[in-house]
Amino acid sequence: MRSLAFALLVTFFAASGLAQAEPLRAAGGEDKAFAKLRGITFFFIDVTTSESRPEDADLRTEIRDAMELEMRRANIVPKSVDGLTPETTTPLLTIEVRLDRGLGRYNADVILAVRDNATITRNKEAVLAQSYAQSKRAMGTSEATLGREVKARSRELVQELLAGIKTLK
Repeated sequence: MRSLAFALLVTFFAASGLAQAEPLRAAGGEDKAFAKLRGITFFFIDVTTSESRPEDADLRTEIRDAMELEMRRANIVPKSVDGLTPETTTPLLTIEVRLDRGLGRYNADVILAVRDNATITRNKEAVLAQSYAQSKRAMGTSEATLGREVKARSRELVQELLAGIKTLK
């Protein structure tokens, strides 16, 4: 009898722990975030950082390369932004890295945003609008670990975006 009660108790705690780890999502809640991205087969890619140091240029290049790789794996064509006007570079996928460095402090906010043409119902005019945005925080103990963390967070954001687009198809 004790072993049965113990087994039921363990099962209850395991189920409640799983429910806390993976909360139930509202039906279609995630699809709403990606619904505006339906039908996109290519992205223009841009990576920006809040500081313009030579090391950050290497970081931007590595992030851009990782984004292109993930997109090619998902059969989405990446295109370069260089030399084009903002109106012609849509849909634009931007990774913005806001660095917060100081004495013993290595933090960064990695923000992924998609900008695309949107139609305003008031005047039926196409305007540029941000149709998707998500962010993650990266922390490190040195410049090298912060760089690795920023690249990992940016890759996670792109993978989540591509997985959401894939669910729409």
